[in-house]
Amino acid sequence: MASNNYSETIALGALFQSATQIQRVARSGAVDEHAIAPLMRALVITTPQTIEDIYAPKRLLPGLNQLLTSLIPKEAATPKNAELIKIAFSMINLESNLEKQPMVFDQLDKEIDRLRADVLRLHPDYEDAADNIVLDYDVIRMYSRIYSNLISPNFPKLIIYGEEAYLRRPEFQEMIRALLLAGIRAALLWHQVGGKRYSMMFRYKDIIECARRIITANGGGVNN
Repeated sequence: MASNNYSETIALGALFQSATQIQRVARSGAVDEHAIAPLMRALVITTPQTIEDIYAPKRLLPGLNQLLTSLIPKEAATPKNAELIKIAFSMINLESNLEKQPMVFDQLDKEIDRLRADVLRLHPDYEDAADNIVLDYDVIRMYSRIYSNLISPNFPKLIIYGEEAYLRRPEFQEMIRALLLAGIRAALLWHQVGGKRYSMMFRYKDIIECARRIITANGGGVNN
């Protein structure tokens, strides 16, 4: 794969995009298809050759911009960003705990293989499909079911704050669980390419610079 710094930054962009969309669904009931679809698609990419096979950088611009904001201390301290950072780190912790339980981790691996087969039976062109196909409610339910059946019973539940009117609706509950699964996938990738907690503490300037380069290269505006 590409250099560790680049790969770590892409994985973190996906993680923060997942966290941003979880917060958005929970707080406003808004589903941003363009931002969520690449995260869902990544769940069925099981034999990538490059990190771009998993995440197209141009589809991670919201997450990369949020990553920039989250790594700048003054911006990170705002209540909205502090909550979002907490969601992101909760998913990192959850993925780390998952790796410490080999039986559960192996079962998740098997479930993802089954998931891929089921999704491709339903939508043979899923990997290259339009966003509305990627977010087919039947597929989101499959992702949600894996989280409910395998992750929730074996680990402390993550507390997601939002508006009760949205959090009580089944379709939003399932979307949030699917996004949590997508966040775990991004956190796992981050660890696989060498990501460590100290990376964001001691190498955050390198990550910021890399994120800015990726955003600029893909036609996006950069947060300062």
